[in-house]
Amino acid sequence: MNVVEKSSHRVKRYKFGDGYEQIQKDGINSKKMEYDITTKPLSTADALSLKTNLDLVCQGDFFLATLTPYSLVSLRYRVKNSSYTQSFLPSTRKAIFTFTLEQAFTV
Repeated sequence: MNVVEKSSHRVKRYKFGDGYEQIQKDGINSKKMEYDITTKPLSTADALSLKTNLDLVCQGDFFLATLTPYSLVSLRYRVKNSSYTQSFLPSTRKAIFTFTLEQAFTV
């Protein structure tokens, strides 16, 4: 239903007393990509399936997904802070999930 892409760069900053500053990227994968996701209302079966997969990812597994239009290839993602939110819509008997995926790098 809604996907928001956020990017940040991990850098090392060296500041000196005269106001001079040097910046250097921190490591090989210094660009961090996150995606705030809100699902469409899901049926009970679809909600149970997603919840099962989210629980696996929160316990150390990862999603292999293509988040179009942000990426054209499958990448690995983890659930940020190993947490998600599930909201029920009683009138429709459907559920909405909200979570943040962060790109997981492999060696």
